[in-house]
Amino acid sequence: MRPSLKTSITALLIVTAVLVGLALTQGTATSYYNNCGAAAVVKPASITEYCADAGAGVADIKWSTWSASSASGSGTFYINSCDPTCVSGQIFKTEAEVLLTGLTKTHGKNYLLKVTVTPKATSKFSWPPKMLPVPTKVTWSTDLWRG
Repeated sequence: MRPSLKTSITALLIVTAVLVGLALTQGTATSYYNNCGAAAVVKPASITEYCADAGAGVADIKWSTWSASSASGSGTFYINSCDPTCVSGQIFKTEAEVLLTGLTKTHGKNYLLKVTVTPKATSKFSWPPKMLPVPTKVTWSTDLWRG
């Protein structure tokens, strides 16, 4: 084999290996969720909307997908009626789907910061009567992280 052809093939193989390596690295980047300022986690079992009193959130989450840019799963959405007070309020629960999006890179890690919760297809939210109207979805963004 001629030296120039051998050099060209070697260079092509090196460039291909580098590009494949970059694609694999970027495609498998881990994203985290941060629940109320706790440690960054992958596939948390629960997430909370109101950190001060844990008045709403999703518990018992079973994640069906978790990628670098989004995650989806199902669990039990709960909300406290806070009637007459949050301490003695009734907890309303609904089986729901949860979607995490809003990929943001900060503190050297990727975080999914936007939460969307919708009731399962055959139901609507069980909702505190004094908080009407009943929404078709609940969304929030978390901006707290310590990674």
